[in-house]
Amino acid sequence: MSVAGLEAGLREVEYAARVTDSQDELRRPHNDSIMKRIPEDAEATTVLVGAVGFLEQPTIAFVRLAQGILMPSITEVPVPVRFMFILLGPAGADLDYHEVGRSISTLMSNPTFHSIAYKADDRRELLSAINEFLDDSIVLPPGDWERQALLPFEELRAKSEMIRRRKRDALERKRAADGAAPPSDEKKALLAAEMGGLPPDEPEDPLTRTGRLFGGVVRDMRRRYPYYLSDFTDALNGQCVAAVIFMYFAAVSSAITFGGLLAEKTHGKIGISETLLFSSAGGVVFALVAGQPMMITGATGPLLLLDESLSNFCRSYGFDFLAARMYCGLWMIVIALAVASVEGSVAVKKISRFTEDIFAFLISLIFISEPITSTIGVYRAHPLGVDYCQFNSSNNTNVTQPLAPLNSTSADNSSISAQPPLASPAPLTVVPQPNTALFCTMLTLATFIIAYYLRIFRNGKFLGRSARRALGDFGVPIAIVLMVAVSCVVPVWTETLRVPAGLSPTTPRAWLVAYNPGLETIPLWAALAMALPALMVYIIVFMETHIAELIIDKPERKLKKGSGFHMDIVIMSAVNAICGMFGAPWQCVATVRSVSHVSALTIMSTTHAPGDKPHIVEVKEQRLTGLLVAILVGLSVLASSWLRLVPMAVLFGVFLYMGISALGGIQLWDRCILLLKPVKHHPQVPYVRRVPTLKMHLYTLIQVAGLCVLYAVKSSRFSLALPFFLVLMVPLRMSLAYVFTPLQLRAVRIAWFDDIHGIIRASRGRTNIPFL
Repeated sequence: MSVAGLEAGLREVEYAARVTDSQDELRRPHNDSIMKRIPEDAEATTVLVGAVGFLEQPTIAFVRLAQGILMPSITEVPVPVRFMFILLGPAGADLDYHEVGRSISTLMSNPTFHSIAYKADDRRELLSAINEFLDDSIVLPPGDWERQALLPFEELRAKSEMIRRRKRDALERKRAADGAAPPSDEKKALLAAEMGGLPPDEPEDPLTRTGRLFGGVVRDMRRRYPYYLSDFTDALNGQCVAAVIFMYFAAVSSAITFGGLLAEKTHGKIGISETLLFSSAGGVVFALVAGQPMMITGATGPLLLLDESLSNFCRSYGFDFLAARMYCGLWMIVIALAVASVEGSVAVKKISRFTEDIFAFLISLIFISEPITSTIGVYRAHPLGVDYCQFNSSNNTNVTQPLAPLNSTSADNSSISAQPPLASPAPLTVVPQPNTALFCTMLTLATFIIAYYLRIFRNGKFLGRSARRALGDFGVPIAIVLMVAVSCVVPVWTETLRVPAGLSPTTPRAWLVAYNPGLETIPLWAALAMALPALMVYIIVFMETHIAELIIDKPERKLKKGSGFHMDIVIMSAVNAICGMFGAPWQCVATVRSVSHVSALTIMSTTHAPGDKPHIVEVKEQRLTGLLVAILVGLSVLASSWLRLVPMAVLFGVFLYMGISALGGIQLWDRCILLLKPVKHHPQVPYVRRVPTLKMHLYTLIQVAGLCVLYAVKSSRFSLALPFFLVLMVPLRMSLAYVFTPLQLRAVRIAWFDDIHGIIRASRGRTNIPFL
């Protein structure tokens, strides 16, 4: 070759290299965005197919390299190539090379086949894996298929797993009958079946009996406490700091809300100071020793209802309320130890969606009816009229009050009694302005509207994603602060929270109930009879704690440190025994707050393909965030001067928000709406597709009947027995097996842990209710 020809060739090579570099520069931004979606240890498979003229029949090569090698000219992104599939054949062959390449690409994207390809030793094992893939595939014959007519993916996956399990059992029975090990290809097929959803080493089920005394508690301790040191070291990251800030506002808002309403329902016996202090103390104890420390504890609606019922019962019979609660707390720890000794926590598996939907609907109704009832009480104490009196005090502060005196109940509960008497009032004059009742109505509705629409704004299109989430997550605190500011500006008197100064109880008394004079009002027979109310409280604590733990410990959350089903209920009962001794509100795990806490600690994938749903990478399992949240809630009692500015009407708005927001995640409510809709407008959900319409409505009406019974019990003198009637819903649900088929019952409970209370949707923003 001449020198000129060599130089020309070199120039062409140099030009080609410059063109390649220029193309790489143009593709680099695109490749960088793709690389962010690819895991660090990913390896590529190259599929090369084509037709050539020098071959008489197709030739295939499947190559697995000893280690991945970067091949910039083959892959568009810099990912090491580990597998190569090459198919070459004549142009006139009756074979679509492109479709074969697509099929190989589909096989390599399947986790089961992909894993076997890494371990296969010969061609038979690959062929066996391909056959296993085809056996597990669901094929639709050609035709015009509507999306609504197809089974949902979750049902298809369940059917596929059932087929795999059946095959595995058949292989194991055959191997046991023959007494011989299966050949290599059958081993690979069995491995594929197991990897497809049935791992050979399944984790131990915490809700199985050990058959030993306190066996469940001992097993929980042995499984959880070896991780105790890591429970603190794993919390040293920014994700946990953000979770503490978010959960503090959620916890303190709920504590103030329930504490204020408890003061009204118990006639000042229990109030905000007790709620804040012992929500903090209970949270600290639970975070330090619980088997599942990521659960958040505090006062909840069902326990508030039981305290109101017990308070009315004690007033009727002349018993001291706090002394009766002290005996209830002592009985509760006795009941908890007795149940734990026989591993009674496994009974939580009997609680179905049927019972939980009724219970959730009942609590929502109570949260909705309570603000309405309280507002009607304000109208009775401050009736609307044209005769209002205005007088000027010595400090020129305008105070508007009706001429009619307050009734005795309002006078006892009103913080106005703590104000000093006004001296030298000016002559009375008639002022035609809105009174206290109207202003309380405005505060209640405004608090609800602000909190509710900030929650909706969270998923809107205005502002950035972080700003929307912040406004949605802190919607309730924002609504409370705004309405407190309004009540301070508008010169209309409203009843505010009764918060004592410092660390003293709501009403003057000794902290320890045993040192109060009311203890002698409880005779011996009444102290023994308090075992029945204690059992009712224990049932509520049992249900709330275990349902929250079941939701948190779902397999898809990928928790690694275990749970504490048997141990946590004992710890919670011990905390309540201490609360009873100090006259503090009952504590239990708050389901929605707990799931919100876990969601705040969840790290989602950033390497999923665009359009794919992100999956959970890990959850920061630790004790420090719950501990810090509890401590901050306790320190909030030092802000008593600020808490005294919060009107009761604002808390009514928070309760209205809780009740209405919670309805969105209750299937019973959705099916009640379907009673009023024509069939053609019913959504395509499992209980609509799989259950005949009349039977679906019958199921709904049975639940509504049970709900009416529970609400009637709650509103009667026997409201303390509400948990007992709630437990009766379990045998009622079991009796439905004589009316509905197993497939129909499964359709109404499908995705039970995914949909309960709208909690999982709450954790990702659809119905964000972090204050229950």
